[in-house]
Amino acid sequence: MRVKGLVHRLLAAPVRKVVLWLLSLSAPVLIMMALFFFIYSALFLLPRYIVHDVRAAGTGAHGSVAAIFTTGQRDDWKLSDDQRLLQEYQELERDWLNRFQDQEDLERSRVHNREGNASRKDATVKEVWGRFYEKDSGIPSERSQVRQHGAGWALLAAVDRVLGDPVITGLPGRRPDPGGHFRKLEPDLRWRDFELYYHCSWTEHSGPAGGGRPEKRTVTYRHRIRLLAEVKSYEAEKITYHWDTGRYYYRDPGSGFVEEAVYPLFKGCRQQGPYFEKLRRLLAEHQLARKSDLELVVNLAMNYDEEFKYNIALISGNITELFLDTENGTHFPESPPARYHWPAGRHVTVTSGYGWRMHPVLGGLTFHKGIDIAVPGGAPVFSAWDGEVILAGWVEGYGKTVIVSHGRYRTLYAHLMAFAVKPGQEVRRGEQIGKAGSTGMSTGNHLHFEIRSGIGETNFHDPLAMYRTFPGREEAGG
Repeated sequence: MRVKGLVHRLLAAPVRKVVLWLLSLSAPVLIMMALFFFIYSALFLLPRYIVHDVRAAGTGAHGSVAAIFTTGQRDDWKLSDDQRLLQEYQELERDWLNRFQDQEDLERSRVHNREGNASRKDATVKEVWGRFYEKDSGIPSERSQVRQHGAGWALLAAVDRVLGDPVITGLPGRRPDPGGHFRKLEPDLRWRDFELYYHCSWTEHSGPAGGGRPEKRTVTYRHRIRLLAEVKSYEAEKITYHWDTGRYYYRDPGSGFVEEAVYPLFKGCRQQGPYFEKLRRLLAEHQLARKSDLELVVNLAMNYDEEFKYNIALISGNITELFLDTENGTHFPESPPARYHWPAGRHVTVTSGYGWRMHPVLGGLTFHKGIDIAVPGGAPVFSAWDGEVILAGWVEGYGKTVIVSHGRYRTLYAHLMAFAVKPGQEVRRGEQIGKAGSTGMSTGNHLHFEIRSGIGETNFHDPLAMYRTFPGREEAGG
């Protein structure tokens, strides 16, 4: 027994030293984990529980409910204070959007200039040019073009929550600054003027049975609109929109009927970094210059508002650059062939095209940076060209996503059900990379497919236009 006690005492001392040594090493980690959980709970979990309780009680039946600063009933800052703050954010966003003509007003607008003996005073933009629109879009209004670039209420709330909260700043009291932050995040816009044109002429014969004197009839309409040319927003240092002139002409030699029209034709979009620079600078003014601080604000804004989540992920397209540098990563050494392998195999129905479209969730015209292909859940998805997988993971909004680098181009496959590849893996043209699904912000099973190009920037291309070009005559630049 004495020997056992001696052995126990001899072993106990070094064991205690080892335990204390391990605790000294793990203590900082444990403290950081506790701090992270505290901040995460304060910023994400607690507001959700408060909003859920308010709505469950029926007190939030009218309008939006947002828990921005409040931490509960015993807090000096009440949910009603957050509601007043929310209204201020929304008024700032609404007042800014009201500077621009909305889609309904544009389409119902009476044509600015009319000529000809058959022209009508009450002719509207949609009546005259509506049939020249793309299948699922129209001529975008000013508001449709700028809406996705504005500093929305959710972003303002997230910025205030981080910069104005004593948990983050160490200063007493809440310090929201909606107006000041909005002015620093407001986008700079540059427009180009465009004139819609329509002309039609024909001959009518007066008298019984049209046998009388011929009379020439003409209609000419012109209407001025503005198209967004360049944006400097919170999300990108410069976003450039490229437009061309679409022309329609028809002449019937037999009757002399002539019809022609001019309308805007969207060609492409280029986004140049550094991304989220305006937001970075604002945070840096408060000594929050780390990438994690930026990610915190963006994630918090997405937590507040589904519309912001759509904008930043599916419409902006810059969310992937926040978490993963796809523009300057590993690039496959070979350029792809002119014709790519169709990513959905035998499924060829495109339900939503590239360009401006009516958004299935948000409503209104928004810029769609790829195409949606109708596919059943579980259908195989194939790589467009030879390349290297640079992402196979979850992207907010896109859901399960694969990005493949092909050298000159990058392709993105979103809303997948499952992956068949992993980052760093080389794939061949036509090789299966996943299964189609409806993950992320999706209304049903489909494949969202994008083609991007650029080093240090992202150019978005129309996948259908590229697929239709002949081998060796590829038109999309990069």
